[in-house]
Amino acid sequence: MRRAVLAVLAALNLTACGPRPAEQADVCAIFALPAVPGDTQAGDAADLAWAKVHERVLFRSGVVYRPGWKVMEHGRSWGHCPARPKPVEHLLVSSDATYAMTKGGRRANGKPVTFGACYFEKSQSGWRLRACRKTLNEPVPLMTFKPLK
Repeated sequence: MRRAVLAVLAALNLTACGPRPAEQADVCAIFALPAVPGDTQAGDAADLAWAKVHERVLFRSGVVYRPGWKVMEHGRSWGHCPARPKPVEHLLVSSDATYAMTKGGRRANGKPVTFGACYFEKSQSGWRLRACRKTLNEPVPLMTFKPLK
C-alpha cells in the first residue's frame, strides 16, 4: 500500500508540475543556446542594463523552473531536454514568455567555483542570448542598521 501511494505521488509530481508542451519547447530552446551561467560573459553595457531591469520583473512575476528531482523546491520542473548546461540551477521565464534568465554555476567539493546569470530574449526568429554576467565575486552592499528608539 505504501509503495502504491509513493508511486502515485511520484507520477503526479512528474506530470502535474512539468511544463506544458509549448513551455517545454521554450525551456529546451533556451538550454540549447551556448550560454553557461558563471562561465560565459556576454553583452555590452546596454544589454546588461536591459538584463538588470528585466531581472527585477522576473523575480516578481516570472515562472520558476528547476530540476525535477528537487521535490521540495519552489517552482515547476523544467522537464526533459536533450541538452542542458550542467551548472544551471534555476530558470526563470517571464509570464509572457518573451525573456528569461538562467542562474547557476559550477561547484567543486560542494563549494561554488563560479556563479552567474544569463539573460535571453525571444524574438520572431526564436530565443537568443542577450547577456551573461558573473556574480560570484560581486561586492555585497554594506548594510547599515538604524538604532532602535
